[in-house]
Amino acid sequence: MTTSLPALYLLLLCSIIGHAQLPGKAPGTAINNLVHIPGYKTGEYGAIPQYTRSGKGKRTLILIPGWGFDASVFRDFMEANKNNYTMYAITIPGYGETMAPPMPDTSISYGEQSWNKGVMEGLIRLIEKEKIQKPVIVGHFTQGTQLALRMAIDHPDKVSGVIILGGVAKFISVLQGQVQDFPLKTMIQYVDKYTAPVWFRPMNKKDFDAGNYLSTIYSMDSVKGADLWKQSAAVPLPVMVRYICEFFASDIKPEVEKIKCPVLVLRAMFNEQLLKAPVNNYVRPQFIDTWTDLPAKNPLIKIRDIQEAASFVWKDKPAETYREIKIFLSELQK
Repeated sequence: MTTSLPALYLLLLCSIIGHAQLPGKAPGTAINNLVHIPGYKTGEYGAIPQYTRSGKGKRTLILIPGWGFDASVFRDFMEANKNNYTMYAITIPGYGETMAPPMPDTSISYGEQSWNKGVMEGLIRLIEKEKIQKPVIVGHFTQGTQLALRMAIDHPDKVSGVIILGGVAKFISVLQGQVQDFPLKTMIQYVDKYTAPVWFRPMNKKDFDAGNYLSTIYSMDSVKGADLWKQSAAVPLPVMVRYICEFFASDIKPEVEKIKCPVLVLRAMFNEQLLKAPVNNYVRPQFIDTWTDLPAKNPLIKIRDIQEAASFVWKDKPAETYREIKIFLSELQK
């Protein structure tokens, strides 16, 4: 049975908290995933190296793909909505055919969000370059969600709204069947001291791929899910490790009260068969339950559930997804 990447991470947490012995063979020590692979040509920090523009609508959307994906995943989204919106689909540096920035020094905490701050700088530069007036930021999955919400928190003058597509609000742990919502300070300590240097640093590509998100987390359609999994798996391992460690060391939830613009969360509800599988015991806490308390903290946040859909909600349920977006944006104009 394949174990998901979050489940592998939880095994490490168990070893830290309960001094449990990790099963299986320990990773080798010759690999260092905390630096770029030899010969890797880095890109510019604070830039969006690749983006696609499409559509001619009055409302402008900036589409941010999730962890491991490039702008091409929004091709169908943009084609379906080209007569409704003007859209910019970006590629986060290091994904697809783009180059990631230089690696931060290993003494810098992952809680500093070094690379994600660079993406934020790139988004601001893109908005200014294209003279975009208060776009709606659309964030997908892990990382895209955090970037979209962070834009609303840190740059309220630049953003008119946020749409979340099948994302997670934060990383949630499930230890021995019990959901554990660790505070940000604790998560940062784990990532800095154990997750990055002990777990991910020496991990080989085969083990990482075997422990990555299952394709069914991306799409309920097996063919679509497999294709999406391949795109994510093609990203250089140090790039994936850097970004996932920054995700583990983040928590947007304590700051949602600062959001001053409307937010639509299109929550991926998957199906009962997937949710009941032991390997997926983290899915409900992360993708579903982690959003439940946010509307009470900030009434500008609205949740709409997309049934029978995985994290790529617009690929599994396009009609429902586009309808909810259309309603949200029409109300935004009032």
